[in-house]
Amino acid sequence: MVFVQSTPQTYVNALKAENVEWPVKYDDIMPYESDPNWFWSGFFSSRPAFKKQVKDSSAILSAHSKIFARKVIDQRASDEEIKQSIDATQDMLDSMGIAQHHDAITGTANQWVANDYSARLSKSIHNSRAVYN
Repeated sequence: MVFVQSTPQTYVNALKAENVEWPVKYDDIMPYESDPNWFWSGFFSSRPAFKKQVKDSSAILSAHSKIFARKVIDQRASDEEIKQSIDATQDMLDSMGIAQHHDAITGTANQWVANDYSARLSKSIHNSRAVYN
């Protein structure tokens, strides 16, 4: 028996040598049937702007959490400043939790519900920036 060590690069090179032509998929990647003749689609392709808003909001929340931690240990920070930071962070956490609901982030929620998710995030970002600026 001969053992040949294979690396990912060896595998990729072998595929390239075969001139494999990979298909490009343009339709929805994952249709889902929840009941007979009741299909859901758009998990990965619908509402890309909202998905970007959630990603940006997550980055803002992370940055604000670091600022909040510094503010809490700052001896000069007033109780009111700390309370405002806690409230803004909690509001952002609530909005992010709602925005990551399975019907929100997958894009399968009704449009009016999706609008509400987006509005909640926008309001939280606005309030959070007011505190942390």
